[in-house]
Amino acid sequence: MVSKVNNPNHSLPHHIRGAFRGYETALSRYLVSRGLPLSHFHILRLQWDEDGQTQKDIAENAFMTESVTSQVIKAMEKAGLVKRKADRADARRKLVFITEKGTKIRESIVLGGIEISKKNAPDISPLDVKTAINVLIKVREAFDAYNAAYIKESD
Repeated sequence: MVSKVNNPNHSLPHHIRGAFRGYETALSRYLVSRGLPLSHFHILRLQWDEDGQTQKDIAENAFMTESVTSQVIKAMEKAGLVKRKADRADARRKLVFITEKGTKIRESIVLGGIEISKKNAPDISPLDVKTAINVLIKVREAFDAYNAAYIKESD
């Protein structure tokens, strides 16, 4: 017999993962049909709002490791979507800037992504959406704190 303790149907992380996978699969299908890998979208989305970030900042904001972010940015640079430039204040740091090509695809990609969300949006009130976002932020902060403490203990 399955108890509430070990039943995934009573687990918030289980449902978060399920919702995330459903959304990300739909978004990935849409983006790939337009020639843009999902990993490129996550970085472009950040750059459209705040261009000129460091790779480390991008990694943190995109919830990616620095090594994965570096590889994705290399591929994006090769595709002509971004350029890396040395930081004037510290030449060891590389800043990432979106190119004209990366900027041009914004409107069609963002509008299409919004359309996917609208077509598949469940009937949830704006208040419930706000509550869900606040809950997810708290969950992420709790796990970020746990992971930071774990890393500190490992050092």
